[in-house]
Amino acid sequence: MNNNTHNYISNSDIKIGLPAIEFKQLLNNRRTIIISDENLFCLYPQVFEGFDKIILPSGEDTKSLKTVELLISEFVKLNLDRNSFILGFGGGVICDITGFVASVFMRGLNFGFIASSLLAQIDAAIGGKNGVDFGNYKNYIGCFNNPEFVICDPILLKTLPDNEYKSGLGEVLKYAVIQSKNELFNYLNQNAEQILAKNQNSLNVVVNQCVKTKSDIVAKDPFDKGFRQILNFGHSFGHCIEKIENIPHGIAVVYGMRIALKLAVKKGLLSSDSQNNTLKLFAKFGFTEDIILSDEHFKILAGDKKKNLDLIKLVIITDIGKPEFVNFKIDEIKNLLK
Repeated sequence: MNNNTHNYISNSDIKIGLPAIEFKQLLNNRRTIIISDENLFCLYPQVFEGFDKIILPSGEDTKSLKTVELLISEFVKLNLDRNSFILGFGGGVICDITGFVASVFMRGLNFGFIASSLLAQIDAAIGGKNGVDFGNYKNYIGCFNNPEFVICDPILLKTLPDNEYKSGLGEVLKYAVIQSKNELFNYLNQNAEQILAKNQNSLNVVVNQCVKTKSDIVAKDPFDKGFRQILNFGHSFGHCIEKIENIPHGIAVVYGMRIALKLAVKKGLLSSDSQNNTLKLFAKFGFTEDIILSDEHFKILAGDKKKNLDLIKLVIITDIGKPEFVNFKIDEIKNLLK
């Protein structure tokens, strides 16, 4: 496995292929506290040896203001100061909450991530978004702040539960559909079996492609004011589905992308051929089902962060690799999906 170091994001070193245990060489003798979850603490005890640690329950429910208060209380007990370093070792939930609490404690401590899931390696740990959920609304409270480094060790994916790996693949598919040069789309079509088998070389290619794509987008719009929102393809619907159906994020995003594809075709913005080619790629990775949105889903959609008055800005594609923003009224969406 090659160890690739990229400065894709300003002030962040993204180290793809570096063994997780090598994080110690990046600390520069700073006092470090590790935030992680119960599963990783059991699977990789060697990572925690010699460090203060806070072990949180696994799952999306942990990503709350209540957990932020708990972490800050522990920081005070441990007598952390502005020179301390916070390391988040985990998936998307751990990365989100670690980045947020490190950013607000004492107006900001340096932090880094060991991204343990595919979703974290290609998305949650990259780009500087940190936050927690508020009620039914995902990431309603947060900030922009880049980690000092992100370690993406593909070996960690070997112990990832199948459903969580599939969730990461959902985000991979999102990048494939919005990436302008179609390199990832074609690579996934040709190498689906190896990727599903967690082949390390194939995963190295996939993670590199996704990180490069996201980083290029983030560099043009670091604070998510416009262009960067193409990364939300499938997410407006996906967040509603994730919350109501209680399913992993990336799997919900694929449901959301399928709905967005249908809307684009119904609106006359996307050809049936492009829709079918995209759905065929989804099927290669086991995504073949649709979901019907209920009134409960639409209630959450109406509170989406991207809503402006009675309009919601959705990302659709006019062809593979060509994402665009289109404003819809909620009632229009309901009618088009009938």
